[in-house]
Formats: sequence, structure tokens, C-alpha cells
Amino acid sequence: MTLKEFLDQLGEASKPLKYSELLQASGLTSEDTLDFKAAWPSISNTRKREVLTKLVELSEGNMELDFSAAFRVCLDDVDEVVREKAAQGLWDCDDRTIIRPLIRLLEDDPSPKVRAAVGISLGKFAAIAQNGKLLSRDADGIREALMTVIGRHDEEMEVKRRAIEAVASFDVPEIEEIIRGAYHSGDPKLMQSSLYAMGQSSNVQWLPSVIEELDHEHAAIRYEAAQACGLLGDESTVPHLIKLVQDEDTQVQLAAIGALGTVGGTLAGRALLQCLKMGDEALVEAARDALDNIEFDDNPLGIRFEI
Repeated sequence: MTLKEFLDQLGEASKPLKYSELLQASGLTSEDTLDFKAAWPSISNTRKREVLTKLVELSEGNMELDFSAAFRVCLDDVDEVVREKAAQGLWDCDDRTIIRPLIRLLEDDPSPKVRAAVGISLGKFAAIAQNGKLLSRDADGIREALMTVIGRHDEEMEVKRRAIEAVASFDVPEIEEIIRGAYHSGDPKLMQSSLYAMGQSSNVQWLPSVIEELDHEHAAIRYEAAQACGLLGDESTVPHLIKLVQDEDTQVQLAAIGALGTVGGTLAGRALLQCLKMGDEALVEAARDALDNIEFDDNPLGIRFEI
């Protein structure tokens, strides 16, 4: 199937969409993108939403697929669901040319769902900036836009949350205060975001707070605390994470196992070996993946990780 045939078929709402045919939208050239942009407005909103939903699913399932050109076209769509899906699809994009359109949407889009999705996607660029792999003017633009959103008194909570999570990669005192404020806000959702931000910051000053929340009554907060332990990478968290492997919530257990693999060390390795004896298939698979993350010199006794 050619791209033209694919685009013609998109306009026929009665025909079911096949995942194999949607692969035509991957890796669009400049000329292909122009053709896609020209054909897109004639497609119904219902069909557009269906297309974008499936493209996002495909991109999440196969990192080799590149729908970024199609997603970028859809950022300007009149339908807010299409724009939201397009922003979601760009969460792993590292093309700096997409930064300005994302900032524009974060600041001006009328839909809070779109702005929240954009905040998540900008988080990737914030992390790249802190690794020194982004132009300073791009980094400044991202940070300023995120800070503007956080400072708006009338901004939706979900948008603020995503902005706090994204801006955490910029390690400056002002952002530390934002994270601290979210942590002490008393709002469980903001608290979750603050813990996520603590992990993204890579700043070990947050370790006492993160460790404390590993025992929180809400599973979602324990989950974020476990994830943050992994990102902070301090071996002092390992005994606490080992306890969390027995948590009543499966997602928390999985987060703890993943964090053990990220932190590494002999104690973490031994704990993960014990996890291989757990009866739950998902937990055993997670433990195998975590063990693969531990470097050879952290491998306890050089053991082959088999049950």
C-alpha cells in the first residue's frame, strides 16, 4: 500500500483501520508530511481520534516506529482529543524542532487535557537539557514555560502536576521550593507529583522524604516513592525497598523490584534472586529484568540468574 492509498482509505470511515496499514504513517519524509497534512482536514473527527489512538498504541509498543511527523501535524488540529493524543505520542520525541510548538500549546491551548499531555512531553526535553544535550535557549524556554504554568493561580491541577514533574530536572533553588510546596500541600495528587519530581531531580537531599513515604497508607504514593528511590540510586534505600517487595499492591511490588535493579549492589541482587522464587509470573519477570540491570561487578557471586 502506498501512502496515497493509505490516506485515501483514512477518509473512508466505514473501512476498519488495520494496525499493519497504519505503519505507513511511520517515518514520513518532508514530502510525505505535506501530503499527510493536506489530507488530514478532510477526515472526520471520530476517524481522526481512532487513528491517533492507534498510532499512540503502536508507538508505545514498538520504539522503532516514528510517527512524530504525523503527531506534529495533529498538534494543530481543531479537535482537542486529537491534539491531546498527538501530544501524548510525542512523549519520547527528542527532535528539538518540536519544542516551540509544544511550548505554544502549554501556554495557550484552551484544553487542560492538551496542556497536561504537553507537560509530560516537555519533561523529556527537560531531562535532555540537564544532560547538556540541548541548546541553552531551548532549555530556558522550556523551564520558563513550565514555571509560568505552575505559577498560574487559575491553572488546572492536572496541568500543574505535570509541569512540576517536568520542571524537576532543572536543579535550581526555586524549583526545589516548588517540589517542597507540592510535597507539603496536603493534596495526595500533588504529593505523588512531588515524589516523582524528587526522583527526576537526582538530588539526594530528598532521600529522607522519599524513604518516609514508602510506608504511606496510599498505594499510589508508595509507588512513586519506590520509583524515586530507584532514580536517586542510593543504596541506603535497598532495605526499605526489600520490605516493599511484599507490599499488598502489585504495582508497588513491581516498582520496588524495578528500583532494586536500578540501585544495584550485592544486597539488592540477593533480594532479587529471592524474588525469582515468587509465584507471580509478572513479579518473577520483573525480577529477571531488574537483575539484568545490575552491572557485572554487582552480580552476587557471579551467579546465573535462574530459578
